[in-house]
Amino acid sequence: MFFFGFYSYYWICPPAFAAPLTEREELTLSLNQLSQIEASLHRAQQSARTGINERYYFDYPRIHGDITTLRSGIEHYLTPTRTQPRDTAPLVGRYREEKTTP
Repeated sequence: MFFFGFYSYYWICPPAFAAPLTEREELTLSLNQLSQIEASLHRAQQSARTGINERYYFDYPRIHGDITTLRSGIEHYLTPTRTQPRDTAPLVGRYREEKTTP
């Protein structure tokens, strides 16, 4: 009876196993996390009380630039550019030939 209950439980309610994310999904998730980090940094920058005479300060413009660099690199990888078609010879448009006599 125990085995029947055990197996019927797994038949009715199979255990949930998370499928591993693909590289594209992981990178898309990373882009979302970068947006959240940027928002958090923006809030921190708004509430920062950095005085003129303070020796050390957090360089917000630099970290925003680094995040922009990361984002553009990931987006560039996720959306590869298509190669342009080769240049072909222009069409002539004259298809009538004269027969030459030997």
